[in-house]
Amino acid sequence: MKKERLFYVDFVRTFAVFLILLTHYNAHYLHYYILPERPELAIITLNPFNISTGALGVSLFFIISGAALMYVYKEKCDLKEFYTKRFLSLYPMFWIAYFTAFLYFFYKWKSVVHMDVPKGNFILTVLGMDGYLTGVLPSYYLLGEWFLGCIILMYMLFPLLRKVVLSNKWVVIIAVAAMYIPFALFEWFSNFKSSKILFVRLPELLFGMLFVLNIKKVRPWMAFCSVAVLLGNSILKPGFPTSIQTTYVGISCFLLLVYCSKWFDRGIIRAACHTVSKYSYAIFLTHHVIVDELALKFSMEELTRSGRYLLFILYVCLTGVAAWLLYHLHGRLVSWVRNARNSG
Repeated sequence: MKKERLFYVDFVRTFAVFLILLTHYNAHYLHYYILPERPELAIITLNPFNISTGALGVSLFFIISGAALMYVYKEKCDLKEFYTKRFLSLYPMFWIAYFTAFLYFFYKWKSVVHMDVPKGNFILTVLGMDGYLTGVLPSYYLLGEWFLGCIILMYMLFPLLRKVVLSNKWVVIIAVAAMYIPFALFEWFSNFKSSKILFVRLPELLFGMLFVLNIKKVRPWMAFCSVAVLLGNSILKPGFPTSIQTTYVGISCFLLLVYCSKWFDRGIIRAACHTVSKYSYAIFLTHHVIVDELALKFSMEELTRSGRYLLFILYVCLTGVAAWLLYHLHGRLVSWVRNARNSG
């Protein structure tokens, strides 16, 4: 029997999608793209609760992934079914998006992208790990961000994590904490940030799993504590390592959003959040190319405040169209392949 859809999952995912879109728009005012950087031109915010919008968005994605997976697979997790479903949910759409972007940039630049990269390294792109390993190995990375590679690793680990959580959650909590602390406290690798290390992100995935398994509902005192943490981190601006702050800020924000979601669980908002959640992966795959191309068409530094917001709205709309096209193209191709296999 199909499980009831949880509104708070769609609600939190929608908020995370917005943060990711905002992050890559505002990045065009920072040193990644311009020098000297112009942070004062960024819209809405750059650093909510003393961490970046991108860090918060990714943290929420990891937490909601753990919650959604545990909700679906709490009673049963057939390995073949699980990995097949994860494969089909990630790779075909990624490959379609990549191939489309590859052809677009070939047409635009009149040459093959990353021609200096060893051809054998294209396997990193096929596996969806090119963004994750950027800075470590030369690759044909075009889209997807490092988040994709990390979530692939999480999906690979989830069945084992689920099994141990259900049998003895404290063993998992202690083990994850032991792996988390040394990597979150220090930057061990100059070309691979601690925030990308799987061990640093496991507490977020695990918290989402435990929320569904044991907490289930955010009580008022939890929401109050979450507000206190978020306000305290915003005002005091502690000097803790960014990875540490990201973990507790992400968890606090998740709890607060889940608590507040009950007041937004209304027809049009529910439908909107469901739609954004449905297309979230396609949005994730398309938005970066779109915002970069828009930034080349507009002199973003010269835009007025209203102009910067209008450009952001245009970027969101174009990303929505691209995500819709990608999602339905993916659906048609997968259906075609299945029908061809069944008829054969």
